[in-house]
Formats: sequence, C-alpha cells, structure tokens
Amino acid sequence: MGSVLSITAPVFFVIAIGYICARYRIFPIEAQKIFGQYVFYCAMPCYLFMAMAKAPIHMVANIDYMIAFALGLMVTAILAWGIAYKSFKCDPAQSVLAMMAGSYTNSAFVGIPIITMAFGESGPVVVVALFQIVIVTTFILTVLDSFANKERFSWGLLKSIPRTVALNPIVGGSLLGILFSLIHVEIPDIVGNSLDLLGRAGIPTALFALGLSLGQERQKLSQSSQKLVLILVGLKNIIHPLVAWVIGFYIFDLSTMWLGALVIVSAMPTAMNNFIFAQKYNSFIPEASQVVFISSVVSLFTLSALLWLITI
Repeated sequence: MGSVLSITAPVFFVIAIGYICARYRIFPIEAQKIFGQYVFYCAMPCYLFMAMAKAPIHMVANIDYMIAFALGLMVTAILAWGIAYKSFKCDPAQSVLAMMAGSYTNSAFVGIPIITMAFGESGPVVVVALFQIVIVTTFILTVLDSFANKERFSWGLLKSIPRTVALNPIVGGSLLGILFSLIHVEIPDIVGNSLDLLGRAGIPTALFALGLSLGQERQKLSQSSQKLVLILVGLKNIIHPLVAWVIGFYIFDLSTMWLGALVIVSAMPTAMNNFIFAQKYNSFIPEASQVVFISSVVSLFTLSALLWLITI
C-alpha cells in the first residue's frame, strides 16, 4: 500500500497546495486561468510531444484498448444522460453536461502523472486524451452549440471542427510526436533538452492549477441537484471503471498491463472541461463545479484502492 500511496499522494498533495492557495487567496482568481493557459499552450504540448516521440508505437496503437475505453465511456455517458434527462428532468443542454460529468475522464491533469508513475509510460493515457479531445469534445461542443443557437444542427461548427482540432496544442503536440516516432526522426539534443525542460513543468503546474480551480467559491445546490451530483460522481468514480473492466476483461481479453491502464484511466475524476463548458454555455454551472470537486476528492481513495488491487 505504501508504494501505491507513493504514486497517488504526490499528485493530490500538489492539488491540495493549489486548493489551499485559492482558499486563502494567496493568488488572485485570474491565476488559475493563467496557469491553465501556460499548461495548455506551452508546457503540456512539449511534454506530450517528447513522450510520444520517444514512445514505442505499440504504446499508442493498441486498437482493442481504445475500443474498450470508447465503449466504457459510451455506456457510462448514456447512463448519466438517461438519469439526468429522464429522472431529474434536466433540459437538453444540462443533460449533455451531466452526461459529460459522469463519463469524461481527467486524462491530462490527473491521468498523465498517475499513469506515467504507475506504468512508466504515458501512452495509455495520451491516446485516451486524443480520443476525448478529437471525438468526444467535438460531439459535445457540436450538440451544445446547436442548443445555444436553437438550431437542430450546427453546420457552421461542423465546418470549423478540423481547424479547431488542428489548432489544439495538446492534440498537435501529441500527433506530431507520434509522427516523429513512426518515421524515427532523431531530435537534436539542444531541441530535445529544451522541450524536456519546458515540458517537465507541465504536470506539476497542471495539478496546481486544478487545485486553484477547485478552491474557488461554489454555489449552493438544491436537494435534487445535490442528489444528481452524487449520482454522477458515483458513475464517474465507480461505475465507469467497473464497466471498463468488464469490457476489457470479458470482451477484449486485454493483457494485465493494458487492462490495468484501462481501469485506472476510466477511474480518473471528472475533467475540468466539464466546468469550463458549463460556464461557456451558461448551463449546469454549480452542478459541474461540485461534480469536478467531489470527484477529484473521491478519486484519491478510489485510485489508490484500484492501484493497490492491480499491484497485489
């Protein structure tokens, strides 16, 4: 258990420091956005480029693993949407954001450091990040934009999707790194060392920024909304990894390493993007904030337990 805590404790320690800094207003409210932009546009693309450029291609191209993750996410997302829309009578936009809250995993800020420390490779979580950014985020934004514009379908957004994806620095850095790995490009030391230096700041800064965001003031919820939040947290932290394990073990017969990575990635807390999208479309804001916060706290225990089970 000590070895498991040596993986999870540092991650949540850095998040806690950011949380404390936010609660005691050591940094201004704008700091979370500034740190987040630095991670998104500078540090994390460099880190992912170097990680992918050095990674054996089989760490990126496990098709069974990707399909298993996609199916697990879809099952959990449908459950979350059905509960929000049918049982809690949420409107269409709220239901989509609830669906995201119950299934969209924090692959970058929490997933990359934990997977890297646990498995020695970032490949299993980077391909998940790519899938979520390119496929899932595209779907969610398309649907939310059509609701916001009161249109049945947003053709304008669909036309802008290729450009949006291509200009996403995390996607671009990852894909460029994969290309370098495929064609065996040797990166000059001066370039590689510079990118490594900048990239190494990505993970701790991302975790610190997440802590800052979690430490912001949150609105009080109605009793019904509180119940929905707890259900969504249960779906994300417990049901999602359980569904992923069933799919990976019984349908795809994944190896021990890939099955472990699948379960751990699926057990990551709800991504901050859920709150960001809620703010962008002015819907489900207090609920998304609470889901991200509670899911992140709960994941300290669920991830530790799952890592312990995998290593015994």
